[in-house]
Amino acid sequence: MTYHELVAKVQAALAKADASKVENHIAVQVNVTGEAEGAFYIEISDGVPVAQPFDYNDRDALLTADGAEILNVVQGKVSLEDAIKEGKIAHEGDWDKTVELSSVIPVKKRGRKAAATKAEEVKEKAEAKVEEVKADVKAKAEEVKADVKAKAEEVKEKAEAKVEEVKTAVEAKVEEAKADAPKKRGRKAATATKTTATKTKKTTAKKKK
Repeated sequence: MTYHELVAKVQAALAKADASKVENHIAVQVNVTGEAEGAFYIEISDGVPVAQPFDYNDRDALLTADGAEILNVVQGKVSLEDAIKEGKIAHEGDWDKTVELSSVIPVKKRGRKAAATKAEEVKEKAEAKVEEVKADVKAKAEEVKADVKAKAEEVKEKAEAKVEEVKTAVEAKVEEAKADAPKKRGRKAATATKTTATKTKKTTAKKKK
């Protein structure tokens, strides 16, 4: 598509537009990039929309976009306002007048087939999102499960270590008690022998008297 072909299509589309309710004067320059590179302007004056292949220095706004995007707008496939918001067309200048221009170009209603396709697309995206969430939940559950298992192993290891520590301490105490037992028995026997000897000595002393 050439620049002149694009301008001709814009002019044809605007010839069908109804701007009778527009009271303001609106002048918007369109800078076309890509294959149909060039500049033209759209003007609404006294309720009549026109397009001319010239620059408009005293303009209200400036639009910049590929020729195909401009054509989509003037042919009613998408509104000018939506195209700007979606970043398909760059905008500078008076936003209110640009929106007013957008209202003049009717957007064609989607057919049943297009609506069904859109609904199917939305459904697929929703299902994909559900699967994504399910996968995230499952991954999170596995992560939590692994953390719990690791924590349980850690607690178990600490408990086993504590049991071994207590067991070792008890065994050491028992061994210590065993080692002290002969000494205690020896002291007890020595005390008993000493007591017996004392008693014998006293008995002998009484007999002598």
